[in-house]
Amino acid sequence: MGTRVQAALYRDVKQAVSGAHAIVVTKCDRVPTRDLNELRFSLRGIDANLLVVKNSLSRIVCREIGWADLEKVFEGTCAIMPVKGDVAAAAKLLSAFQKGHEGFSVQGGMLQGKFLKKQDLDALAKLPSRQVMLSQLAGVLISPVRNLAIVLQAPIRELALTLAAVKQKKEKEGQKA
Repeated sequence: MGTRVQAALYRDVKQAVSGAHAIVVTKCDRVPTRDLNELRFSLRGIDANLLVVKNSLSRIVCREIGWADLEKVFEGTCAIMPVKGDVAAAAKLLSAFQKGHEGFSVQGGMLQGKFLKKQDLDALAKLPSRQVMLSQLAGVLISPVRNLAIVLQAPIRELALTLAAVKQKKEKEGQKA
C-alpha cells in the first residue's frame, strides 16, 4: 500500500474517531461483508459507524488520541466503532448482532476516557433506552405532585359524597311524608 493511501486512511480513521463519546473494538472473524454493511446501516441512526481497519493503524490512532489502553484488545480481524450518539443503544445493537454471528464479539472500548471491558459493554447493553429512562424519571418526578393532588382532592370528594348522602336521605324522607 502506498504512503499516500496510508496517510489518507490514517486521516480518515483519526477524523472518524475524534469527537466520539466512546469507541468500541469488536472482533469480526468470518462475518460476511453483507452482514457488516447491514450493521453499519443500523448504526447510522445512533450516530455511530463501524470501520474495519488494520490493527496497526488502529493502535496508532488510539495512542495519539490518548486511548492507549485500547491497544491490548486488537487481536485478529478487528473493527472499531466510534460512537458520537447514544452509547447504550450502540451496545444493544452490537449485542444483538453478536448473538446471530459466531465470529463477531465485543473486545472492549473506551467511554469518555475510561477503559471498558467486555463485561462493562454487556452491562451497558442491558440498560433501558434513553427514552425509557427519561420516562421513568418523569414518573418519579411527577409522583409527589400526583399524590399531593389526590390528598388535596380528598376533602372535596368527602364533602361531595356527604352532600349526595344528605340529598338521598332528604329525598327518602320527602317520599315517606
